Amino acid sequence: IKKVYDICPILERSTKYNIKGTLELPYYDTSTTTISVAYKDEFSALTSSSGTFNSITLTGYLAGALTKISRSLINNSQFDIVAFVVDEMAYAIKRFIENELLNGTPGNPPTTPSKVLGLYGLTNYITAAAQTAVTADEVVQLHDRIKDEFQENAIWIMSPATRTALRLLKATTGYYLLNDDVSSPFGTTLLGKPVYVSDNMPNMAAGKNAIFYGDFRGLATKFNEELSIEVLREKYADEHAVGVIGWFEFDSKVEDAQKIAKLVMASA
Repeated sequence: IKKVYDICPILERSTKYNIKGTLELPYYDTSTTTISVAYKDEFSALTSSSGTFNSITLTGYLAGALTKISRSLINNSQFDIVAFVVDEMAYAIKRFIENELLNGTPGNPPTTPSKVLGLYGLTNYITAAAQTAVTADEVVQLHDRIKDEFQENAIWIMSPATRTALRLLKATTGYYLLNDDVSSPFGTTLLGKPVYVSDNMPNMAAGKNAIFYGDFRGLATKFNEELSIEVLREKYADEHAVGVIGWFEFDSKVEDAQKIAKLVMASA
């Protein structure tokens, strides 16, 4: 019997690149300057205007895990304990990657990554009026931060406690915003979109990113080295043990902030 955690499909839904070395992803920035269109008279010259090209850089951060298993335990077990530990390591690594994609490891200043930045650097957000509660109006505002073009594949991600709080929210018509839907992957929808929960998501508290919404293909994830798990039978023979080791190298940043938005709780 093992402890089960709620895991969301953020890794599966992100845009993945299996490329070694450094990856530069260009993007067209129109936040300060863009192409302008205006009426002009004949023989009057047009003035050049355009946005600027910038880029995000994905490198690679190495991570790993090691577990030693007693040979006596293996010999006296009625089931394949080595296979169980291999599965558990893969599960733990998946939770680690999910946490990094959702919360990141910010540096100083925070927008500079110490390791993987993930969604931490997301600039598309709204701020809740309260520190520990969300209103129905704020949920609608967060939903509408995403343009209609990106709504088709949009999902919600939040903690189990936040989902419970949203179950109690009602629209002005008196209907609950979060509805049971057997056709949805996890049985609930919010404003018509699937709701996923993760134990790696923070609960509603001062300054926390409580809810993400959008099309998570806007998050870029790059693997320099895919996950590999090996069983070491000889290395720990002098300890009468077997080792299970896993290595992988990855990086992640927001590729397109138009596709994803977050709700940030009010600061203390």
